[in-house]
Amino acid sequence: MRSRMIPLLVAALLAMAACSPKQPVPAAPAASVPAAAATTAAAPTTAAAAQKLSVDVVKQQIEPVFTKDPDCPKGEWVTDKGNLDEPYRTSATDFAEYDCHLTDGELVPHRIAQVIYVTFADTKAANDYADDAVGLYPSLIADTTVVVIGAGLKTVDMRQTLRSIENACSCGHVT
Repeated sequence: MRSRMIPLLVAALLAMAACSPKQPVPAAPAASVPAAAATTAAAPTTAAAAQKLSVDVVKQQIEPVFTKDPDCPKGEWVTDKGNLDEPYRTSATDFAEYDCHLTDGELVPHRIAQVIYVTFADTKAANDYADDAVGLYPSLIADTTVVVIGAGLKTVDMRQTLRSIENACSCGHVT
């Protein structure tokens, strides 16, 4: 029952984040750029050799994209496994989540867990987490590691950013 509550909790948190006051978005340029291209930030790509999926690879890909969004000008990586649902904590070997802040020193993040990075002890736990806990959102699964990007940032294309991470490490698959 608890594992079924997690998607509802995640959806409720993201819905609350989406309903918070928004900052005005500047008008799109008058050039002949399609509106979707003008408002969707693309993750940087790397020409470097393939790397193993790690939190550092994820950081390199998302931070430049997220900090351009008006709802995430500042970010913070939190590594407290207590933020991971209890059934998954025991099998998690590495955990980090990216919280968005509007200003330095903000006590409560403006957007919580916009990126979740978890490495598990085995692939079954990783697949269970991707299916059960975060199944509503696209994720990147590479062996025992799962990366999920939330839907709370209006200028971030979740799938495109996950694919940028996938390309940077030449690993895994986006669901």
